[in-house]
Amino acid sequence: MPTLAFSLLNLREGKIRTLHLAWFAFFLTFVIWFNHAPLMAYIREALQLSDQQVKALLTLNVALTIPARIAIGMLIDRFGPRAVYTGLLVVCGLLCFAFASAQSFEQLALARFALGLVGAGFVIGIRLVSEWFPAREVGLAEGIYGGWGNFGSAAAAMTLPAIAAAFGGANGWRYASALTGLMALIYAGVFYRNVRNTPKGSTYFKPRGSGGLEVTSRRDFYFYVAMNVNAWRWSTRT
Repeated sequence: MPTLAFSLLNLREGKIRTLHLAWFAFFLTFVIWFNHAPLMAYIREALQLSDQQVKALLTLNVALTIPARIAIGMLIDRFGPRAVYTGLLVVCGLLCFAFASAQSFEQLALARFALGLVGAGFVIGIRLVSEWFPAREVGLAEGIYGGWGNFGSAAAAMTLPAIAAAFGGANGWRYASALTGLMALIYAGVFYRNVRNTPKGSTYFKPRGSGGLEVTSRRDFYFYVAMNVNAWRWSTRT
């Protein structure tokens, strides 16, 4: 019988504690990223949205994610996953409040587009976990990080409608959305206080320069643009 390479209950071990802190941060980003979908019936009724407007919101939710992951990757190289994950949780927590307080489709759309940034959280944790686990364990650790983190979308679907209903009235969805933002803000502080970029004695590698992919010809430029457009098209189908 195959066994785990490490004990997930050994919280005194720094790498295990870091793994749990990382996957829960990723879990929260997915709760935020998909906090609108299970509440869409409430949102639609409250703001009298059309079918096209609902579809637009669903598309805008992923439109920023591809370029955001590239930008976040550059920031990780420069500042490290601890600071970047904390910043992402703070920014997206505040954006949840903006979404929850929207009074028109235009405000909803702008907040939802900006919240696509939270989809870049996956990249941060992958780098953090790879710094803490040796090569023989990193695949398993990243699988746990990704699997438990992705469950955030299902958790949002299972809990947010009940929270909205508990608050009742036309503004129940606002309270449910804002609650996810509050959770992100609180956890940002927990994450920053308890996570380090690397184990003690290790040095976090920062490249001398960080930037986008190098483009040396016009052909490379058009290929790079096409690659990002294609990635965005596929993300909107999921």
